[in-house]
Amino acid sequence: MSLATSGIVASIVPSGLTGSIATVATGMLAVFVLAIVAFAVASIVSSSWTGQSTATSSTPAASGAEPGDD
Repeated sequence: MSLATSGIVASIVPSGLTGSIATVATGMLAVFVLAIVAFAVASIVSSSWTGQSTATSSTPAASGAEPGDD
């Protein structure tokens, strides 16, 4: 029974280095996308995050010029 199971697993799991790297990269990409989606949903749902994107600084700039106005 275990010999047949190990044969099935060996045929499903990629055995090459490239396949292993692709599997790990796919997992990391999935975690990254889930984190981005979680932040997006949290900013929509959470009442404490409302208005954070429109917040202004409490200390005004000394000269009033933007950093790119050289």
